[in-house]
Amino acid sequence: MWTGGCTVLAKGVSESHAFGIEFLASFVVVFVVFACYEKTKYEQHSHAAPFVIGLIYAAAIIATVSKPTVLRSAQAP
Repeated sequence: MWTGGCTVLAKGVSESHAFGIEFLASFVVVFVVFACYEKTKYEQHSHAAPFVIGLIYAAAIIATVSKPTVLRSAQAP
């Protein structure tokens, strides 16, 4: 189904479920960014911060864009 470039919810996903997963993913990304640039740890691990942020951002995209049927199939019947 072509949506014309608009973001739409998948079948079986409610608006509250979509809001919740986006809120959780955004929280995790912001938390990791703040944790990576915290003053006491930044000097020791400054070289790894961009990699960690990119990794978490990619994981958040994969977790929020995946089809609900794929997630349901992993659960025990």
